[in-house]
Amino acid sequence: MIKLTDLLKEESFTATSKKSGETAVFKTKDARDLAVKSGTHSKIDDKDDDGDKKDTPKVNIFDEPKKDKPSQDSTKERAGNPKINKAVREKAKELGITPQKLGKEEYESRMSKAAVEALTDANFHSEARKLISILEDKPEWDSNPMNDPDKPKDIFSDEYEKWRNNTVFSSELYDSAEGTDEIAHLATNQSGWEGETSVDAIAFDLKMNGSKKLAAKIQSIFEGNSISNGSQSISISKLIKEGTRSQVGVIGSNGKIVSAYVHYDGYPSNMKPGLKHHMKSDKDVLKLIKMGGARGIFNDKDIEYYKSGTPLKGDSKNIESYIKDADMKNGAEFVYLYNVKDKKWYYADTYKDTELKKLF
Repeated sequence: MIKLTDLLKEESFTATSKKSGETAVFKTKDARDLAVKSGTHSKIDDKDDDGDKKDTPKVNIFDEPKKDKPSQDSTKERAGNPKINKAVREKAKELGITPQKLGKEEYESRMSKAAVEALTDANFHSEARKLISILEDKPEWDSNPMNDPDKPKDIFSDEYEKWRNNTVFSSELYDSAEGTDEIAHLATNQSGWEGETSVDAIAFDLKMNGSKKLAAKIQSIFEGNSISNGSQSISISKLIKEGTRSQVGVIGSNGKIVSAYVHYDGYPSNMKPGLKHHMKSDKDVLKLIKMGGARGIFNDKDIEYYKSGTPLKGDSKNIESYIKDADMKNGAEFVYLYNVKDKKWYYADTYKDTELKKLF
């Protein structure tokens, strides 16, 4: 019978990982030597004269393996993705977003706006608020104003506008400046809409231009998060649903398509009742497009329009091309189109559909 003590004393070969600094255990000497030869590990010095003697691992087999820490740069902050860092830096130079051309203050202002836009575009809204609250030195802006019980219901009323002007939504950091959207969207597209990697790339450019304090503030918003996909207080499944983008529009009598961006909850189980409640005719859809899209369309809430945004256009004769554009140009996972000819709603999943399907 094999005893536990025998297992604990089982001989193996060890080497030090050059990446993590941790001791790695190999089953055979050849495997250990191959790792050392390839340059990924370094051999642990033996106290014995014979360098080929077997090593006894100084590790507890019951300890959970330590995870590698994210790679750090010279400022001891996250280094991010080198490929995305380089792309963002090249884009900033191309657009003239540098302290040499703009001056330090204006450069930092635009990169701050780019960071906020990147977080917003990637559906990291709580992190965007947190960043604004830090940069504006207003801790109260970290909370979601949409949960305020005193929020006026009529978004077109003077009371709503007055309320909004006292919330984080009034921050100029939400406003675009020349080049900020291009930098932000390049970062989010290349990172697959991963907020942490996107802002790390923007922070990298700031560091390279001497704005290390601002870069540290931007990267600090993700410190202590247990997951990298958005707020640590939200489940992954809920995050995926809430972050589902869509395009909502009309197919005119001539077959032309025009649609608007809708940011939240674009999956069919939410959009079907939402469209039934709010979009009863082409006039309702045209209002959505004219208002520049919306945060979401829910059957139990008023629509909060963006009041900005560029419509997406297409042609029903080449519906596959329009569906691809909705995906590639706008990151939409679903499209919903109202056909004025038969007064019916149609939809498509941009990841797998090449034609429209009837919604209701």
